Amino acid sequence: MPCRRFLECLLPAELQVVRDGIRAAVEGEFFPEWEFSILIGATRDEVREMLTPWPRQPVDDEEFESVIRGVLVNLAYYPHGRNDEIARYIPGGIEEVRRILSKLNSV
Repeated sequence: MPCRRFLECLLPAELQVVRDGIRAAVEGEFFPEWEFSILIGATRDEVREMLTPWPRQPVDDEEFESVIRGVLVNLAYYPHGRNDEIARYIPGGIEEVRRILSKLNSV
């Protein structure tokens, strides 16, 4: 049965990885401030606001999904050179980010 909403396709542990990825993008030094909104599709403050009501969101599903994809794609593939640091935020590190991204891309 297809998922009605993007995140409904994820298991609770996978949802936690997505949340941890958002937190990593906001708190970590993976993306320069001047480039953050270009890469992610929202400002750092806007993305930070998405963590507070988690998993409910202050934005529509399309915008939320776009930000999640931006965060995961850029954590996984942006040349930040901080793959080891990702593991401090996300158990399983960059490989887990890539696995979940692959799962979401099949939705």
